[in-house]
Amino acid sequence: MESYALIAIILAVLIILFRQIRLRSSRKSHHSDMDIIEAAINLPQQPGDDRHDEPATESMLRALEKKGVRLDRPLTRGQAMNVLGLHLPPDGRQVDILKHFNIPYSFGMNRTLANSLIQEIFHNPDNVKEWSNRPPTTRVRQGLLFMGGQLVNGVTQVEAQARLVHLGMEDPYRYHEWKQIDRLFLETNSPDIRAKYGARKITWKRFFEIYEALKSDGLQSQEMNGGQIIEYTFSRELDGVGQADGPHTMEPATV
Repeated sequence: MESYALIAIILAVLIILFRQIRLRSSRKSHHSDMDIIEAAINLPQQPGDDRHDEPATESMLRALEKKGVRLDRPLTRGQAMNVLGLHLPPDGRQVDILKHFNIPYSFGMNRTLANSLIQEIFHNPDNVKEWSNRPPTTRVRQGLLFMGGQLVNGVTQVEAQARLVHLGMEDPYRYHEWKQIDRLFLETNSPDIRAKYGARKITWKRFFEIYEALKSDGLQSQEMNGGQIIEYTFSRELDGVGQADGPHTMEPATV
């Protein structure tokens, strides 16, 4: 219980920091921006990954410059990733972990914040064991079905994920498409995108209907984005195809 109380405190502090970033457009304060960047730089690094202590790559430094970040001292890869992560949404694995441990994943969450919370969660060995032995997520089960695999009762997430990767090695082209589908589904159901369009979460069934329709229109998976999925859903509802109660009736999804 004490561990989760600490996580809640970290969550509150880091969310406040990130919300300050969102206010930059209305308050152009270089000083406050640097405070946030310094906080990200000084976050603990991921244990067990020696690459985080290596110098930041040229591509990372260019990406930082595009964000307006110019520092007069060298950064490590881990530090550069933390700063860049302030501007990125949580990735699929981070979303799965946060949801599993009932940590709020909401509008305003970013990759650096998510990573810091996850490090705190996995500081407890019991949480590591629980995470390793959890049942497969809906996303992994959907991936197995898409790749032509079978769902077997009693397997863990780790075992199912390993099976999915094995199927991907046997059919790299289809596995690449699945990775794009996985990205699209997360993007479509992200709090930021849903807030922008005023949409609720979309189910896998509904998602695949829209995905196949967009493919039929000539779009490749790598060309699609979450906004297109939602907009196409709205247009079908207005045309009387699928759900007829309007855009706000998109059903909840389980990831």
